[in-house]
Amino acid sequence: MKGGLMWFMSLEPRRSPMNPSFSLLKSLLLYRDTTTLFGGRREMDLLKKELEEEMKLGTDDPRSHAWYHGPLPREVAAETLFERDGDFLVRDSSSSSGDYVLSCYWMNGPMHFKIIRVVLRPKKGYTRELFQFEEDRFDNVPALIRYYVGGRRPISQASGAVIFHPITRTLPLRVIAEQHAGSSKAGGEKNGAPNKRRSLCVCVCPANMEHVGRGPPLQSKCHLPCILLALKELFNRSDANTTALHVLSVDCQVARVVGVSEEQKRLMGVGSGLELVTLPHGHQLRQDLLERHHLLALGVAVDVLGCTGTVSQRATVLHKFILLAQALKDHAHDLYSFSAVMKALDMSQVVRLQMTWRALRRNHTESAVLYEKKLKPFMNSLNEGDGESWPFTVGPVAVPHLIPLLMLMEGEDPVENSDRGCQLLYDLLQSARSIAVHAEDYQSHAHSLLSGWEPVPELLEACRTEFALRLLWGHAGATASRNERYEKFDKILCVLSDKLEPERIKDNFKEAKL
Repeated sequence: MKGGLMWFMSLEPRRSPMNPSFSLLKSLLLYRDTTTLFGGRREMDLLKKELEEEMKLGTDDPRSHAWYHGPLPREVAAETLFERDGDFLVRDSSSSSGDYVLSCYWMNGPMHFKIIRVVLRPKKGYTRELFQFEEDRFDNVPALIRYYVGGRRPISQASGAVIFHPITRTLPLRVIAEQHAGSSKAGGEKNGAPNKRRSLCVCVCPANMEHVGRGPPLQSKCHLPCILLALKELFNRSDANTTALHVLSVDCQVARVVGVSEEQKRLMGVGSGLELVTLPHGHQLRQDLLERHHLLALGVAVDVLGCTGTVSQRATVLHKFILLAQALKDHAHDLYSFSAVMKALDMSQVVRLQMTWRALRRNHTESAVLYEKKLKPFMNSLNEGDGESWPFTVGPVAVPHLIPLLMLMEGEDPVENSDRGCQLLYDLLQSARSIAVHAEDYQSHAHSLLSGWEPVPELLEACRTEFALRLLWGHAGATASRNERYEKFDKILCVLSDKLEPERIKDNFKEAKL
């Protein structure tokens, strides 16, 4: 109810400074009118749930952002919602079907900027859309908005307009569309055809699953080798510390550690995702974090097992991932993704590559020692830590080690088969309490690491969950159940591993050592 009232109040004339009781009177009247309009509290609760479902869409989908108001008329945006310089919202264009408009308030007046859609067709059958104002182009509208809000960059050189304060919607897009259906219809008839929305993302994914820009299906046989090659070159151009920060940036978005809007906090009931994962209604976020963690591990395993070159080349790939694990731990302070890389290196399909590990010890001795003597013991200490004290024994942390807690909360008991089951259970509960209590410390440290940092858009995109989903399973396969996907992919990894070092070769290798 409160959210609905806030939206309706924003459509009223501004409060008069000479009449302080006006706001209270308006609130009482709107409470009565809104309750009548939407059928009472029950209907308002349903609207709130509908809005929450919209906010759970992928972060690259404009509908998941409260600053997107759908088919809000230009007049409403310009005349009733803005109050001060920097206020902004994004709405559908009333004159150009499928396009977006940024409406903002600057220099004591409203301004409207059409978001330019650029369609690229570098190859037959391949279409890519980019969005821009003047120069910089982005794969999606939210990325465009984040760039201009975060950097306080002017929308255009001529206007000098800067946006930094979003005007948030507190009603579902469906309701906004119904309320302004008359004006939208009139606008459509005026332009010769009714508006038909072209959505950037027509699929609905789990909460916090990021959506990539519109591109070719990743399962396309003709494009997959090119994509894999481009990915390999992309990561090869970046050092471990740079890659670690890109991974951290996406992790913080998914886990809602940084960039959490006031609207999201209100919907979550807490200040960050680190607190939400400890609560019953944090189920979807826990599922998304477990999914992302496993996808990161699979991505590392695929890169190692997909290296069909020499044993030395494969050892070099191992070496790079060990350096990445160290960078995630010591530079990005991201223990969540650090544990994902370590999980990949400890997969049975990777561990069994004895010739590869031997080449690692021979060609990259320091990395081998680092992995065996420091990283593995540290990983074990995280999994079997002493509860409340562990976050502070490793220095400042941006994203803590969440997986044991997530598994416990989701009924995937990580301590069930352990000899220290009761003690580990106690330690996990203590760590959950510690994570919730010190969530602001994690947020502050993550923000300090990412402040002033300029990401590489392509590398950031490659680190997203949805990109990995479509890369590994394709558009259709990504919609299958998690257990089915994991089971089939595990078999694929076994085949790849055996192809690199068949059992008969391993037996000969053992005999040679003897």
